[in-house]
Amino acid sequence: KRGWREDKGDAPLKETLAAAMLAAAGWRGTPETGGALHDACCGSGTIAIEAAQIACGIAPGLKRRFAFERLLPFISDEMRAELQRLRSHAQARIHASVVPIFASDVSFRMVDFARRNAQRAGVEAAITFNGGDALERPAPALPADLPGTLMINPPYGERIDVAGKSARESAEDRRFDNKEAPSDFFPRLAAHWKRAYTQHPAGWTAYVLSPDMKLPGAMRLKESRRVPMWNGPIECRLFRFDLVAGSARK
Repeated sequence: KRGWREDKGDAPLKETLAAAMLAAAGWRGTPETGGALHDACCGSGTIAIEAAQIACGIAPGLKRRFAFERLLPFISDEMRAELQRLRSHAQARIHASVVPIFASDVSFRMVDFARRNAQRAGVEAAITFNGGDALERPAPALPADLPGTLMINPPYGERIDVAGKSARESAEDRRFDNKEAPSDFFPRLAAHWKRAYTQHPAGWTAYVLSPDMKLPGAMRLKESRRVPMWNGPIECRLFRFDLVAGSARK
């Protein structure tokens, strides 16, 4: 728990899992360690906010209060002063992010949730928020020499949208009643990535957290890595796809 996530959707990603995904990707918030970051299915913003805190040097849980602070042995002035010293030291290490971070979601309500959570986490200024369909939204514009990391946690149907131009119902009406993504979502997503992300000179690397072990085949993409992870009780893999011209399977 970080102490900032008060607004959340139906299937929020745990902050620690988001941090583990970023660590597995080697993303450290610098041009040399992953570059820019984009979560195109941001939900309540967990991945983007964790990334922004890493990029800004904000220690996890810096703004929260811990249960041990109310225990009787902790009430001494000396122990309180030591904790305050540690917090002040961590606060002094905070700096502005040197890479851009982007978060978008098909549900504008979730984008509002993510923005409010980022404000509580102290990183709203470090993240660019937008609404938009992951199947249509163009890749963020980056300097030619800055690589990008695309990281998503599609929640198995609950935030995945296939609206396109012909369906513009409210975000609530467009959520799926079951836990399965539409069968054509991931092939369409891969096709969109091929069009929108493979032309960037410095390249994009995509990471997808999914319980579907056959996801690369469904996307017609060859994964370069798969990392075992657990999303609560659900066994998943974090798939890495290197988005370069010609990366889609024929």
